[in-house]
Amino acid sequence: MKNSILLVFLFLIMACNERPSNSTIETAQQSEKAGIAFDDRATTRKASSKVELDKGSKIIKTGNLTFEVSDLSQSKVEVDTLINRYGSYYENEQYNAYGNRISYFLTIRIPSEDFDQVLMELEEGVGRLTSKNINTRDVSEEYVDLTIRLKNNLAYLEQYRDILRKANSVQEILEVKEKIRGIEEEIESRKGRLEYLDNQVEYSTLTIEMSELIRHDVSSRPAFGIRVANAFRGGVDLFLRAIVLLVNLWPFLVLFGVLFFFRKKIAILLRRK
Repeated sequence: MKNSILLVFLFLIMACNERPSNSTIETAQQSEKAGIAFDDRATTRKASSKVELDKGSKIIKTGNLTFEVSDLSQSKVEVDTLINRYGSYYENEQYNAYGNRISYFLTIRIPSEDFDQVLMELEEGVGRLTSKNINTRDVSEEYVDLTIRLKNNLAYLEQYRDILRKANSVQEILEVKEKIRGIEEEIESRKGRLEYLDNQVEYSTLTIEMSELIRHDVSSRPAFGIRVANAFRGGVDLFLRAIVLLVNLWPFLVLFGVLFFFRKKIAILLRRK
């Protein structure tokens, strides 16, 4: 009898351990808010401590240059040659012509290790530099923080998946799945941000504006003979337009002709009346 009671008691203990209760889920959520994985806190802290970067190891460089050039087409060819030589590419290319000025607006992505060299060659060879602005931003701290949070998210995700495999009630399954969905969204967001930072660090961004002033020569006006010929052609064109207009008015011209031809008879009829 005692053995039977003992077996039943052991069975109940095992069932309670296998079934994830609401208190288990709540404990997991509280541990997550504290910034640690709920089943292996020491391991998570140890893994997080290994994610270290020296200050200045993740630098984003951006710059803006403005040039006045004497030959815009030739300057554009020089820039094309330069970016091809250093494995760079155009992110955006825009051409504008307004008034007596033509311009190129170029956004260039340059490998970070070649950024300073490309700047130096541009300043020496493109044209007259009128403005320059270079910025650097250290994102090492943000990168480390995102990496740690991503590792913790992955640990939380694995723990909640373990709970989901042991869940029995529909309510528990739905609650855990909703939590898993939220964690997966955070993981994708942090992965995307890390990829963006990696790209910005690997390739610096440089914006260039090149402008050429077009000077109009007074001597470029047409000669007197050409101006007379143009005026003659204009007169002929006006005469032909008048003929076309008269052809369009032919019904009215016929009516006036008939009235003029029979004007005397029309006048006698009007007097009799």
